[in-house]
Amino acid sequence: MTYNRIATPRAYMDRLSFDLATGRRAMSDYTIIRNDGSTAVTYTAGQLEDLFDMRPSNYATFELENQQFYITINTGMTSNTVAETNFLAILGHNFHSSNAVFNVWHSDSAAFDDSPINLALDSEPTDVINAEENDPTSSIDPASNGWTLITWPTTSTKNQYLRIYIAPDTGSATNFATDVKIGSIMTGEYINFPGVDLNVGFDIDYDGTDIVTSAGGGTFANTSSLGSPPWGAGNPWALESEDTQVYKSARHYGRRKWNMNMSYVADTDMFLSNMHAGHGAMIDGSDLYSQFFAKTLGAHQPFLFTIDKDSTDEGDYGLYRLANGSMKSTQTANRFWNTKLNLVEHW
Repeated sequence: MTYNRIATPRAYMDRLSFDLATGRRAMSDYTIIRNDGSTAVTYTAGQLEDLFDMRPSNYATFELENQQFYITINTGMTSNTVAETNFLAILGHNFHSSNAVFNVWHSDSAAFDDSPINLALDSEPTDVINAEENDPTSSIDPASNGWTLITWPTTSTKNQYLRIYIAPDTGSATNFATDVKIGSIMTGEYINFPGVDLNVGFDIDYDGTDIVTSAGGGTFANTSSLGSPPWGAGNPWALESEDTQVYKSARHYGRRKWNMNMSYVADTDMFLSNMHAGHGAMIDGSDLYSQFFAKTLGAHQPFLFTIDKDSTDEGDYGLYRLANGSMKSTQTANRFWNTKLNLVEHW
């Protein structure tokens, strides 16, 4: 949609970094290996942890000779309901330059030998950003470097393990065209926000600058950062045809901020029916408290945010945190509440 036209905002809440932050999972539950199932991948730069730190500029680079490899996530959840997912975002990749394609499988078996769910075949993923299918059989082929977002109908079976296959589009037994770069991987469930009031605030804060006055009265600027650092294959959030970071004139500087109010939100959309409910309700609810505020851990957890849930324009997306790190709400009528969101861009 672009032009900052607000429709129905959506937040994509990452389960992987959340589980690491809360101690639910450890890095040993996230593994990466070549397709033979026994050979470790080789890196040119970075490490596995860099894929789950929610900082796309901090990327890992995999040698082109790795050929096909896969990342396996053990959610630790034997309940299909609480292990549900409906999106995958891969930020800061160079899949176009490296001729890389990918697919996602779900399984209840660590060996993926239980007729796993093949998303490209079984779940009809939606190409939201840069995720064209290259054939009807097995893989998604991003047309550009930068980032990719797909969604799918919420998986209801075989959810304990998730596996992301990455392979050359020339076949799994060939080398990639160049070393493969990946900045961040996110998966989990998204939540759509209730109607947002019209008086939305949008700011760009050129923060991090100190003005120093010399003895002669002259002023000098000392800036710690001008904006988000470049990603592995280009400018942040841009979709590029080349693997490069030279487009400095096209960089967007400053930090974006959104201030939104939501009025007359039904209590069923705002809170759990039992605010001391067990972990199942906290993970699998549909209310703002459990599915957004609780999953941000205050200002701790970044999330992928768009001002329009139906947008296929990369300009409507970004990584944000809660600026004030708290949930504030006011009851305005019987069973209706007001709340606000103050979001600040994260990198």
